[in-house]
Amino acid sequence: MPFTVGFSQHADPGIATGEIVGRVLETLGVQPDVAVLFTSGEHMGNTDEIAAAVVELLNPGAFIGTTAVSVAAGEREIEEETAAVLWVGSLGGSNAPRARAVRLGAVPDPVADDEALAAALDEVHAAGDLSMVVLADPYSYPVDAALGHWAERWPDVSVLGGLSSGAPMPGGNRIVVDGSVHRDGAAALIVGGSANVTHLVSQGCRPIGQPYIITEAEGNVVKSLGGMPPFERLQQVFSKLDPADQRLVQRGLHVGRVTDERKIDFERGDFLIRGVLGADRDSGAIAIGDEAPIGATVQFHVRDAVTADEDLRAALAHSPQTEGALLFTCNGRGTHLFDAPHHDAAALADHTSAEVAGMFCAGEIGPVGARSYVHGFTASMALFSDADGQ
Repeated sequence: MPFTVGFSQHADPGIATGEIVGRVLETLGVQPDVAVLFTSGEHMGNTDEIAAAVVELLNPGAFIGTTAVSVAAGEREIEEETAAVLWVGSLGGSNAPRARAVRLGAVPDPVADDEALAAALDEVHAAGDLSMVVLADPYSYPVDAALGHWAERWPDVSVLGGLSSGAPMPGGNRIVVDGSVHRDGAAALIVGGSANVTHLVSQGCRPIGQPYIITEAEGNVVKSLGGMPPFERLQQVFSKLDPADQRLVQRGLHVGRVTDERKIDFERGDFLIRGVLGADRDSGAIAIGDEAPIGATVQFHVRDAVTADEDLRAALAHSPQTEGALLFTCNGRGTHLFDAPHHDAAALADHTSAEVAGMFCAGEIGPVGARSYVHGFTASMALFSDADGQ
């Protein structure tokens, strides 16, 4: 089940297209099962031209793509520069369709996409479970609502991907779906064949203090943790931290909500991480970047480069033998977080020896617990291996 990555930083779109397509022709040939295109810098405006050439010269079975502020290719992360990256693979298995691309969001309602998604899911042959890679424009597609709906409608379909980060305003991103390029909505790549897709999410946070039960809340405002105002709980936790962790709290505090309340002890990976948006010192309430359901277990978290590195490598430690990998990392990571460039891509390539491509996102999609969510400051990865062991 071979994969390959074509990469170019040439400023001329024709030459860049020739380089990325030429790499695929040399190593994999025409009519691959899947192709994913990422463009950044000046090539965001050339996405239509590049995508049309990919379709004409390679004729992939399913093709999606989008624009990003930065991209990844192999062990490299190309931050805020002009680049084009083409990730291509053959999935093996039956002669039946192994992958399909679906246009999402012509109407900004996830239920409106059900018919197209259901048809693609029924059509794609899979040796194992089906996976869906989603690239979405953050200004026009309701990703949070869609993920919740898909989790109910297709609970066995795992979803991973990222939000386009190439444009600071609506209409600036590009979404590629087979031979068409759009300025809104989303693209879904349904993956089957003999591909076994392992989804890994590294949120890069570690818990501080102890877990508490939300005992009073309204919307995203937590009014009581274990019968005490949350700000007082935080002061208790803060007073027991060492100076280094106290500085991390002051730099940016997060809260993790447990995704499986049946567990007794909680560790990294058991929490859905959200930011603490603010606090009211008078009432002691805090606002978080998500709903705050009464009865949920939460714990304060901090994030730094060391924790993010440890968390990523722990997630990758038991990864399967992998031929191809897609990386969706936050545009707040890279050299904005780590002291050296190429951190996430190099770690993924080093641990898996896979053909890696990806993008820096305005939000990363990946599973925590039983379903997928949109994350921030996260590295979300799809690892492709052969379910048939061939």
